[in-house]
Amino acid sequence: MAIYKTISSKEIVRKLFRDLKLDDDNWIDDAIEWMGEALEHIGASAQLEHKQTVLNVLNHKVALPFDLYYINQVATNTAMSTKDSTIYDSIIAGITALKDQIASAQAAGLEYAQITHQLQVLTNQLIVMDGAYFKSDASMMPLQYSASTFHASMHCEDCVNELAQYKDSYVVENNFIKTSFQTGKLCLSYTAFAVDHDCYPMVPADISFKEAMFWYVYKKLLLSNPKITKNGMDYNFAEEKWKYYCTQARNAANYPDIDRMASFMDQWVRLIPNMNRHDSFFEDLNTRENLNRD
Repeated sequence: MAIYKTISSKEIVRKLFRDLKLDDDNWIDDAIEWMGEALEHIGASAQLEHKQTVLNVLNHKVALPFDLYYINQVATNTAMSTKDSTIYDSIIAGITALKDQIASAQAAGLEYAQITHQLQVLTNQLIVMDGAYFKSDASMMPLQYSASTFHASMHCEDCVNELAQYKDSYVVENNFIKTSFQTGKLCLSYTAFAVDHDCYPMVPADISFKEAMFWYVYKKLLLSNPKITKNGMDYNFAEEKWKYYCTQARNAANYPDIDRMASFMDQWVRLIPNMNRHDSFFEDLNTRENLNRD
């Protein structure tokens, strides 16, 4: 069945304490990392969240977001002016400076309520600017992934290929998005692993996922201490349990609900193919085809 809700991995930690009756807690930090590994092994869409962000391109490249898992699409907004870009940059710089001030005040034991208020104001302004960049209209232009063997991001200043006619594009290499234009703003849609306010991974609220997380962490604990409990279960037993619940969790997460099944049907039951969906960000991909015979 489809999965809609998530829980913090802290609940899995509590389950491990409750079920295994463990005496110490020096494994918790490792367990958080292990649960992240387990989620990657399962690899289902229900454990991911969709995000969007604006990236600042300098010298033909920009670093990928730290939490990026999968890129959906990359675009630019042609309606945003240089002034808008400058305002956006100033807001980002202000937020960074205020966060540094808060960190310094915390370290010195000083009051920082006023700084927090200023940070909230700038954060609200940033949300408004993000909304402007991601406004769904004709000004949003998707970038195609480059197929060129001489991509513009590789050209030197005196390279004659800079005079060639090409369409704006991008490539992804070594933790960077490299663009055909030297400076500007990128609108990035991507998926990431969800985390709670303490940066603990969020786990789909499904019994198969809970059991899969439990057995993955338990088998990792057995690697360092085969006698961590006296229940007689060894690594091989835990490994088999993990494989079983990993498959079960993946199947449970990928099983669609009624609306998703209807959407899938409308995407595939067509007579006339449309090869331009990418240009409209796939907005009408699941709009049912209507053949007008008049």
